[in-house]
Amino acid sequence: MAKLASKPATKPGNKKAINNRLQVHEAANTEQRRQVLKFRNQVMVDELGICPVSSYGQQRLDHAARDKAARHLFLTSNGAVAGCLRLYTSDMIAPSPEMTSIYGLDAFADFGPEYLSFSDHMVIGERWRGSQAPALMTAAAFKLARSAGAHFDFTYCPPALVGLYEKIGYRSYSGKYLEVDEGLQVPMVLVMDDVQHLQSINSPFAPLALLKKPDPTIVRWFGGKFPEAASRPVKALRDEQNLWQYLTRQLHQNPLNGVPLFDSLSYDEAQRFLKNSTTLVLRGGDRLAKAGDISDEAFVLLSGNAEIRNRRGLVLAHFDKGAVIGEIAYLAATPRTADMVVTQDAEVLVLTQESLKKNMRTEPAIANKVLFNLTLILAERLKATSEQLSRLSPDY
Repeated sequence: MAKLASKPATKPGNKKAINNRLQVHEAANTEQRRQVLKFRNQVMVDELGICPVSSYGQQRLDHAARDKAARHLFLTSNGAVAGCLRLYTSDMIAPSPEMTSIYGLDAFADFGPEYLSFSDHMVIGERWRGSQAPALMTAAAFKLARSAGAHFDFTYCPPALVGLYEKIGYRSYSGKYLEVDEGLQVPMVLVMDDVQHLQSINSPFAPLALLKKPDPTIVRWFGGKFPEAASRPVKALRDEQNLWQYLTRQLHQNPLNGVPLFDSLSYDEAQRFLKNSTTLVLRGGDRLAKAGDISDEAFVLLSGNAEIRNRRGLVLAHFDKGAVIGEIAYLAATPRTADMVVTQDAEVLVLTQESLKKNMRTEPAIANKVLFNLTLILAERLKATSEQLSRLSPDY
């Protein structure tokens, strides 16, 4: 793996190098930037199966321009690159029309461009993904953005990580989706001046926010502009009992009786299975997934409705609350075969393959029951499909 030498992005109290210590740096010259981008592309292609240069035309030009103008943070372990992150403010490079639309930046027109920062394309090497690497990268980006005069930091994450990003202080506020090389992403914003919120959720950003005097007018403005996002509880911090009660309210019934995925699970078993789950608020017309996406997420409708549509827009299936959708990709991480579109404002429980694997290691009996239920769901849908084909073709 490439090795780089540069000064840290922040000044550590002890400058003596320590083996295996993770350190964050900022690329200081063209060669370091080139090696950081090479590392990012290599991880995305070789480890994550994502082609970071797959976009064409104006999108590709915008991407390259942001790479050129941005400040690039990178993480090292014993001199080897372990991760990287791209950071820039609106005064470094103006947001593209697409970014303006997706992030709803017109709503932030009251503020100068230096107030808005963007941190994205965080990539962590496989060896370090279970370490403090992501926390160190995000903390360094926070300090760097604040020192540049930013008050809002925008980023995006896959639906399954919305809860995690909420836990560290970001908020889902726009109700829109961003489709990038990494697949379906949810725009998020961090109000850097909202110390009270950051402290209330025990965010790692809370002490960093106090390094610069917070501006309470920023917090009041955000609360008035986005009251729903500002007042929304941070679901990632619910304990098991509160999460269970929340699910019950959303389904208007005991989740054990309302979700086929939970059939035969005891109250305690379902609580343990849901411990690391998160939920996502969607609006009618939002696309939950598109045909061709490669992901390992399944979704449980807690409220609202959704449809499965083929590439021509033909409705293949309709689902109401309590239904599980996207279960094939959840099990096999295969490309989506159709679009999943929300037809009525909904909230979904997001299940990931990684959480299932974790349950298989730590709660094998529970995982076996969930897998059995998924098998029954698949069998029932296969039966329904066969019956539909039989009606369409008498000789079938």
